[in-house]
Amino acid sequence: MNAGTLVVGLGNPILGDDGVGWRVAESVRANLDDPDVEVLCLSLGGLALMERLAGYRRVIIVDAMDTGAAAGSLHFLSLQELDELAAQHTACVHDLSLAAALALGRELGVSLPEEIRVVGVEATTGLDFCERLSADIAAAVPGAARAVAAWLREPAGPVGTAA
Repeated sequence: MNAGTLVVGLGNPILGDDGVGWRVAESVRANLDDPDVEVLCLSLGGLALMERLAGYRRVIIVDAMDTGAAAGSLHFLSLQELDELAAQHTACVHDLSLAAALALGRELGVSLPEEIRVVGVEATTGLDFCERLSADIAAAVPGAARAVAAWLREPAGPVGTAA
């Protein structure tokens, strides 16, 4: 059991702005001095993502979103507030949504975090095959990393249970 905090940057680093979650996670990792925090960069969703969250007290997920706001806008949400249609990696046509995967995991007795927060970076450009972020998205990375760092300074609650 990990029992600490997990920061997950979601996306694909070779698809332009879709890699913003990774860039934010990498920035957080570079400035991290807390051994109870793990930072991962992942390109998965649904059940596979749920399995990676098991055993942590809390999780912060960073991902690109397309809600119609200005490119580079930041969204700060609880998992309950997250509209599954706005998340690009927490749902997949071949897998369960993250919310459904978490519900299934809890039914099966998996120890999952009760606190899951989401930092969404508005990325309205298409999925360009490149490793760089557009200017608006790149400019949003420091603010998103600061938001994650601020959440990391807050005390964590108990490890989630199947109840």
